[in-house]
Amino acid sequence: MKIAKILSLMLLLLFSNEVMSSDLVISNVRGVNRGDVLNTPPSVIFDIKWKNAWHNDKNHDAVWIFMKFNGPWNNHVKLSATGHKILKVREGSSTPIINVSKDSLGLFLYPEPGFQGDVDMKIQLILDTINQTPSRSKLTGLSVHGLEMVYIPEGSFTLGSPDNASIKRASFYKSDGTGNPDGLISITSEDEIAVGPEKGQLYYWSERTIYNGDQKGPIPKDFPKGYNAYYIMKYELTQGQYADFLNKIPPGWTFERAPIAGLDYYNKRGGIRLEHGKYIAESPQRPMNFISFTDGLAYTDWASLRPITELEYTKAARGPSQPIPAEFVWGTNTYDRLERYVSPYGELVFANGHSESELTDVTRPILGASYYWVMDLSGSLWEKVITIGNSIGRNFKGSHGDGILNFGEATNDDWPKSDNEEGGFGYRGGGYYEVGTIYSDFNPHSPIGYRFYGAWSGGPRSIAYGYRAGRTTD
Repeated sequence: MKIAKILSLMLLLLFSNEVMSSDLVISNVRGVNRGDVLNTPPSVIFDIKWKNAWHNDKNHDAVWIFMKFNGPWNNHVKLSATGHKILKVREGSSTPIINVSKDSLGLFLYPEPGFQGDVDMKIQLILDTINQTPSRSKLTGLSVHGLEMVYIPEGSFTLGSPDNASIKRASFYKSDGTGNPDGLISITSEDEIAVGPEKGQLYYWSERTIYNGDQKGPIPKDFPKGYNAYYIMKYELTQGQYADFLNKIPPGWTFERAPIAGLDYYNKRGGIRLEHGKYIAESPQRPMNFISFTDGLAYTDWASLRPITELEYTKAARGPSQPIPAEFVWGTNTYDRLERYVSPYGELVFANGHSESELTDVTRPILGASYYWVMDLSGSLWEKVITIGNSIGRNFKGSHGDGILNFGEATNDDWPKSDNEEGGFGYRGGGYYEVGTIYSDFNPHSPIGYRFYGAWSGGPRSIAYGYRAGRTTD
């Protein structure tokens, strides 16, 4: 039976719950099919808006948009390569640019060059009818999801930190031939990188063996090193986004993926509850803590993204600027101007009337933003990243998720599989633990080059462990 006959409704309304994530709101989702009348493919119309967008000479922010059909599981929507329309740009907004991914699993939407402000528009996305059959039952209840991202352009950057204290904290450096530091190493391509104590090679060590990694290599050419362009989530994964994910996967899978456990979960910023058969985030904008790496990978695969590497973390934080001793992500090595905190109520806030709308290169030390204006790479939760510190991590080739899970777990062969200290990931950036705890090199902010836990694949779920994903540009 032809697709036009299968989709015989002239207009199919698909009202969904309003989706909020960080400053992103997707609402008024409506499915449209008039194939019998106008010979057009089925599409989805919705409103989308987000705050503090920009597109300057350095880079831009964006929203990664993906959709799910109504159905029990593995129901990712594929998009047409062409035909998408901006139906309305509201006053003061930007005429956006649409960039569909080559795998058709989503698209990037970002403002036109020279814009900085809030985006508010109505958009129509065309569904692929060649590689999928968007039946009426699938379209009914179709959901639209979005994640704010930041574009990190192609270019060189430098690893490590030029202070002696960083060395015993497993900071990267160039070896002098005996395993001692002889300057820093710059990443100037995606070529293979030799690792070891030999002269000129990348090397590192930690004062504690458990966190040391294997100090081996090489780092293969396929391993994403941050030189090539990529996208990274603008903010850490939020509790609202994760609750939405839990509500879209089969109930049996949530036994493994739901973070609700432990006597102190609700006393330690945990805020997801199960009420009347639905997961509810009491504070949807709060960063998602108590998340294991397996949880994060499952979300990443479901959203058709990929994990980021610790080298990409450094690039997103520092950009091409030259390192300074004990440098934080906002470009200084002090807290003198910082106004971004975790409040006594567990919320990540700006203090003293500041807001993200003030963001410029000059205000980065106030707002805690990175060189490329990525938010909260330090000071909120530890960032789980693919490590170069063991062979499981170095096996990562940067494949993207396909939106399909296997009993609630990611399915990519090159991604690490376990939380139980078998290897593959580590932590960067520092994390918030308790109100009133003194500031240190690890709580809540860790300097960019310090990677004391950069090769430690332990700690499945904790108050201070979070996650963010990325995607390679096509």
